[in-house]
Amino acid sequence: MLAQMGMAGGGAPREILDDVQWADWGPDNKSLAVVRDVRGRNTLEFPIGTKLYETGGWVSHPRVSPKGDAVAFIDHPTVGDDGGTVAVVDRSGKKKTISELFATAQGLAWLPAGDRVLFTAAPYGVNRGVYSTNLSGGQRLLSRVTGNLTLQDVSHDGLVLLSHDVLRSGVLGAAPGDEKERDLSWLDWSNVSDLSSDGKAILFTESGEGGGAGYSTYTRNIDGSPAVRLGEGNGFGFSPDGKWALAIVRTTSDPQMVLLPVGAGEPRPLSREKVQVRAANFLPDGKRIVFGASEPGHGERIYVRGVEGGSRPVSPEGYRGFFRSISPDGRHLPVRGPDQRFYLYPLEGGEPMPLPGMSGTDNASGWTADGRLIVWSRGDLPLKVFFQDTRTGNRELWRTFMPGDSAGVAEVSPVFATPDRKTYVYSYSRILSDLYLVEGLK
Repeated sequence: MLAQMGMAGGGAPREILDDVQWADWGPDNKSLAVVRDVRGRNTLEFPIGTKLYETGGWVSHPRVSPKGDAVAFIDHPTVGDDGGTVAVVDRSGKKKTISELFATAQGLAWLPAGDRVLFTAAPYGVNRGVYSTNLSGGQRLLSRVTGNLTLQDVSHDGLVLLSHDVLRSGVLGAAPGDEKERDLSWLDWSNVSDLSSDGKAILFTESGEGGGAGYSTYTRNIDGSPAVRLGEGNGFGFSPDGKWALAIVRTTSDPQMVLLPVGAGEPRPLSREKVQVRAANFLPDGKRIVFGASEPGHGERIYVRGVEGGSRPVSPEGYRGFFRSISPDGRHLPVRGPDQRFYLYPLEGGEPMPLPGMSGTDNASGWTADGRLIVWSRGDLPLKVFFQDTRTGNRELWRTFMPGDSAGVAEVSPVFATPDRKTYVYSYSRILSDLYLVEGLK
């Protein structure tokens, strides 16, 4: 909820607009630029109600120019990944990209003269440096230090507000007989993607400095034995027989699905589709894959394809799936629709069925043996995980998740469990920051 209140406090906030992801004041201190989802597309508006740009990816860090004649922002082509480019759009909706494509880009502000934009980004890994670019795309690196920088703001007299961040993502889990959770992290940004059906192995992605320019997919046994790198890419799921891992390579630039052998063998790149693939997973038969993707200029929709090829869309534009939660029979996928409501979407034809009890930032990551959905709300700390009846919406609290050392923990998710609930794993991210005021950055 976007709301307004006085700097001096007093009184309740005045609500302005629901479901707003980013916002920035115009120079008149009255108009606002906002980013929100509209009919399945991420939309930048300035002022509210006037669409300047929309994308099947996502927009972050919108900043109105000092003259109010343009909005600079970071344009991310893939939902869930912070790689992207810096762009500027004028009041007529003419958009221009003014930087190269970065593996991570967060933090942006105009310089007081309005002729340049500062931003923080990195060509690979997560250690962002400070860059400058003019409106013609004249980009240059201004500063890089050990660790990660995030630009917070630039004052009217040119002082730069920066945070120096220590970023880590890890994996914790427990199996029957464990007296405490086991640390299954590997390098600097381990994010779990799947848990094998027998609970003996995890699939995870290294997307930080250790993962390399194209990320790396790993598997590791739950007993904590050394991890095995399967290949390049962002891992999404084990095949039902456990012999393959599905990954997407070149996530932000030119995504392509690939099958990585869990044992001996060579990677199998899948035939290319003329769509921007975001996320995917195997269907239970192991012969088909369900994935979310968008065509150029359109919002995301759900597709099904055979491992050997032959993809087809199964949903209209605007549906985003929770691909870790395909129903055990392979017939339904939990989705969020263009109306921001939740449904069980039939992959073999028919009308989507509403999912009562789910809203906002709810997410799903599997099913219990008795047919209930495993759900949680992204951003909650500690993370409460529920078992939800898909017909009634009734929820049963299973347990809460939080690392023992909670300092700097910003998020706990996703969570995976075996159908019998005896083995589980989850990821968490930690950010520890120092704030700096920087002078003389040119």
